[in-house]
Amino acid sequence: MARAHWLAEREKELLPVPYFHVVFTLPQQIGRLALQNPRTIYSILFRAVSETLLTIAADPKRLGAAIGFLAVLHTWGQNLHLNPHS
Repeated sequence: MARAHWLAEREKELLPVPYFHVVFTLPQQIGRLALQNPRTIYSILFRAVSETLLTIAADPKRLGAAIGFLAVLHTWGQNLHLNPHS
């Protein structure tokens, strides 16, 4: 029952709107470059993510809408290996 209560409490924090969870992952070779040039590589990643989401969402054949989104950078996977993704 404790887990059910926890889930119910978390659901109260959600906005009453549909949403999608989208992940953009860097290829392994570029992930290694990010260790040496994080500002440059992650700036490129976030710019690419932003342009991709806005362009696809605005396409009338897809969603035809102006969207808002939140992007979070994760640099390590659950196995603690380098895995940059947003």
